[in-house]
Amino acid sequence: MKIVNQWNFFSNFRAPNNLIALALLWITLTATARADITLPSVISDHMVLQRDMVVPIWGRAKAGQMVEVSIVDASGKVINSVQAKSGDDGKFMARLPAMNACKNPLMMKIACAGESVQRSDVLVGEVWLCGGQSNMEWNVQGSTGGDALAQRLPSTVRCFTPAHEMSAHPEEDLPTNWVVATPQNALGFTAIGSWFAAKVGSTLDVPVGILSINWGGTRAEPWTPADIALTHPMFTASVADQQRAGATFEQMSSAQMQKLMEGQASAYQDAITAYWKTFQLNESGFANHWATESADVAHSWRAAQVPGVFGTVAGTESLADFDGASWWRRTFTLPNSWAGRDAKLFLGPIDESDIVWINGTEVGRTTGLWQAPRTYSVPGATLHAGVNEIAVLIVDTQGAGGFTGKAEAMEMTLVSTAGVGATDTNPIALAGEWQWKRGSTSTVQAPNPPQAPSHPQAQWASFGSMWNAMMAPVVPFAIRGALWYQGESNAGEADQYRELLPLMIRAWRTKWNEGDFPFGIVQLAGFLEASDNPVEGEWSALRDAQSNTARVVPHCGLAVAIDVGDANDIHPRNKKAVADRLAAWALAQVYARGGEFSGPLYQSSSVQGAKMIIAFDHADGLAGANGAPVGGFAIAGSDGKFEWADAKIDGSTVILSSPKVQTPASVRYAWSCNPVRANLVNSAGFPAPPFATDIPETKPN
Repeated sequence: MKIVNQWNFFSNFRAPNNLIALALLWITLTATARADITLPSVISDHMVLQRDMVVPIWGRAKAGQMVEVSIVDASGKVINSVQAKSGDDGKFMARLPAMNACKNPLMMKIACAGESVQRSDVLVGEVWLCGGQSNMEWNVQGSTGGDALAQRLPSTVRCFTPAHEMSAHPEEDLPTNWVVATPQNALGFTAIGSWFAAKVGSTLDVPVGILSINWGGTRAEPWTPADIALTHPMFTASVADQQRAGATFEQMSSAQMQKLMEGQASAYQDAITAYWKTFQLNESGFANHWATESADVAHSWRAAQVPGVFGTVAGTESLADFDGASWWRRTFTLPNSWAGRDAKLFLGPIDESDIVWINGTEVGRTTGLWQAPRTYSVPGATLHAGVNEIAVLIVDTQGAGGFTGKAEAMEMTLVSTAGVGATDTNPIALAGEWQWKRGSTSTVQAPNPPQAPSHPQAQWASFGSMWNAMMAPVVPFAIRGALWYQGESNAGEADQYRELLPLMIRAWRTKWNEGDFPFGIVQLAGFLEASDNPVEGEWSALRDAQSNTARVVPHCGLAVAIDVGDANDIHPRNKKAVADRLAAWALAQVYARGGEFSGPLYQSSSVQGAKMIIAFDHADGLAGANGAPVGGFAIAGSDGKFEWADAKIDGSTVILSSPKVQTPASVRYAWSCNPVRANLVNSAGFPAPPFATDIPETKPN
């Protein structure tokens, strides 16, 4: 099943940016007229303020006036206060002096020129930003042990989760709010963020606020501010191209926009025509006239119930993992009064493309819109009294297909019942038993419908598009640090990621202006079928780029996850293990609580005859996990051909050899998408991250 949303092309047309700006200006002006003091949504009820740090509080008030921000306890005592003057545009930035942690609800009061607003149930503790793609976005309910976590997560944990948005330019605010952890609310929180908050909060005995700002499937580029990416030689040209295209887009007139839309619509129709033409040439059902042949066992037709997702209803088991065409047939009986009358056919959504015939005449087709209910007009000339036949070709090219709507939605009705007897006006039900036959295999996906023209700087892979809409509005809300779980969507571009991830970290730190705040990186988990090849897989190099960033960028941590992945699912459910490793790093390195926080880290290598000696840091108690022999190492000579190595532990070193490599030159460890052989851990049970001695450490530009 496709995971992209389909929108009606014209109903989602966006006006040029200058028109949008005028509309937003009018909204802002009218809002200002109603209230002089406005605050961003991140400064709202139930928020957690960062302890032991100056806390910026910002918003808008009456121009040129003093704004006072106060923190008041339950008795009404002011425990913190600061003043700042608003500018000519009404904007103000106040900076509250550092406060101690506080679990008891406080109130924030912002006053200016006789007006005031309040924010209630405010706590003071630790605030962490949780960014990335789907594995960071993955919620508590969907993780192993999540239900139990939701039950015990204290109300001193709060989460702030913006909706998914993109923007060409930095936004001032976004519509969301802080949510208090309750057994019900917490089910929707980020799982990794919640496990992390539970560990850190209980250890430090402080409230924890989570800024859960992430989006499944996203690359790192849209989370990297464009103005800073523009300064990096690897990305300057791309950002400049996007900015030039954006400037052109903003100058487009309504007539130009309409012409663009019409051109896209025309190109889409041409693509649909070409798609079906090619498909028909390769589909045997057309050549053999399966839409009209006898739908019986003798012709290999079989019975199944409709509606239903393939593989979930009896008779369709062989279609569960099938990509391609299937043909569906059934008869229905019409009363005499329906003959020659126009009708409407309703089949519900079909995943994902279809062509429909009534009595051998095509009445409609839909291409690639797997969520759209099928509604087709049936000319009266195609219908006759008595037995009629409907045939449906379904083309599903990924995931599970089928008739995916409800049984009651599958029916045929008359366009007009004028002159028809009352007993003949009922719809003709079409759910129930159908006959079906499997056609040819196909994974060629249908063309995607055009979307409303969007700003070139507000697109899925545009630098800064998600930063602008989802992160810029919370800057400079005080945070302790950030946790980052992303990279799946940048796999295959490891060399670029070695520059991109450090650049993004630098950009965030620059924007927040808090110095080099801590940044925890989750290394990609094991995924895909395990291979016996000693070195393979795009994810290996991406993991090395993540490790390299953790080594060369100050105040970064690395949580290894190769041992808690799922070969069959890019979303492993064991989020607690990942969060615990992040928490161990934070408690040891950020909060100086001590304890081991890392797996064995490659330190150096040396050659002794036919053996390679690998020295590790964080190597107390080196062992194979669960007492198993150590594995996952590959060794190569000067020819660069890697062979699996025999490994023996000697103190803080591992001695490697292979009868196939007499003069070793390089070693790689856990160098595959799903390195199931790799099991080196230390006494704390933390796994060693993948490494390659033949890939040098690099510092980003």
